[in-house]
Amino acid sequence: MSDQLARTGPAAGALVIGTTVITGWELLGIALALVVIGAIAIRVGFRRGRSAGDR
Repeated sequence: MSDQLARTGPAAGALVIGTTVITGWELLGIALALVVIGAIAIRVGFRRGRSAGDR
């Protein structure tokens, strides 16, 4: 007999919310998308010496 425990759940390294399974790669993609969106928001939102109508 083996002393290892059975792996339960959909996958190791996954997040389960209700019936939705989010794997590690999907979490990494979501995190990367948030970083890119944040960088764009900072680039567009914080322009020194310019008003909203200036380019």
